[in-house]
Amino acid sequence: MTYHVASVATVMSATTVIVIGYRAGRAHAAWRDLRAAKRDVPAKRKIAWGRTRPLILGVLFFVATFVAAAYDAGH
Repeated sequence: MTYHVASVATVMSATTVIVIGYRAGRAHAAWRDLRAAKRDVPAKRKIAWGRTRPLILGVLFFVATFVAAAYDAGH
């Protein structure tokens, strides 16, 4: 049973790293586009924050999950 838990944790961790990497890349590209554009800044800023917000929320969820798991393992 511990091997199954370890394999599930490995798959979840790998998936999380890939998703966070993708989100970080999209957020970076959106901010780079914003800096490159001199006109149409409000629309570009909205797009940039639209790409950044899910990244921040995903990272907070990921950290909260690990904090909850560590707390549960400690008790």
